[in-house]
Amino acid sequence: MPTEVRLAQTTDAEGISQVILAALHDSNARDYPADVIARVASNFTPDAVLALLQRRTVLVAVLQDEGIVATAALDGNVVRSVFVNPVLQGQGIGRLLMIEIELRAREAGVTVLNVPSSLTAEPFYTKLGFHTVRDVYHGNERTLVMEKALSSRHPIGLYRDRQHRGQVIALWQAAFGYDTAHNMPALAIDKKLAVNDALFFVATDKKAVIGTILAGYDGHRGWLYSVAVHADYRRQGLGASLVRHAEQALIALGCMKINLQVTSGNEAVVGFYEALGYGAEPRISMGKKIVENISKD
Repeated sequence: MPTEVRLAQTTDAEGISQVILAALHDSNARDYPADVIARVASNFTPDAVLALLQRRTVLVAVLQDEGIVATAALDGNVVRSVFVNPVLQGQGIGRLLMIEIELRAREAGVTVLNVPSSLTAEPFYTKLGFHTVRDVYHGNERTLVMEKALSSRHPIGLYRDRQHRGQVIALWQAAFGYDTAHNMPALAIDKKLAVNDALFFVATDKKAVIGTILAGYDGHRGWLYSVAVHADYRRQGLGASLVRHAEQALIALGCMKINLQVTSGNEAVVGFYEALGYGAEPRISMGKKIVENISKD
């Protein structure tokens, strides 16, 4: 089921508190004595959470039938209070929250992101690219201070044909290896430009195109296509930034639902989209090529 990540509201304080306390008493209790758990838990009562909402950027992950299932916060350049309902751990929800946290940190100009990690959470943060820099002790409570260097946020803007065409064609050939006439990059670009819907975006590093995304909108549903990131810039959050940028453009147009397709054999990318809130749906994808509109050149 797709997960929605949003800013926390004051009415979420009770739900946030419940998630944090459940995680503390289940997951963290494996590595810390009862007195440490009790001391930390006292900082996350509903009233304490309300106070935190005034000082930090707090996010929540919400499932439609479950309510709030996870939370995380950004405090300057420090990630705090990342907790997931124990029943739902290991399903990518924590990763989804961290993607949003990193995007917001980059937007705020943060170049090094820190997180005080429990022993329990260290493997999770390590998989996300953090590394331990030191240990901190508060009595018998051991905390691992971990950090991750964030690449500068590369600008994302509208595709400009004279500036970008050649580089986009090269990127798509490298990323997708198109071998059918209707998918030829030059034809796809021309068809998209003919629509003139301002939903063709590129990410750049100086003047070099390093990422692309196309979106489409029919007045009801939106679609995402051609999400490509140059090999040298992958695993830096750029793909997520491109998707979020296109989502915001569609939302501004009034789009109520966004769809995408993953080709057979490319299942490895499914986890990436799941972490951004997309979910597989029980659909049969069908298509028909309109031969007369496909260039024979």
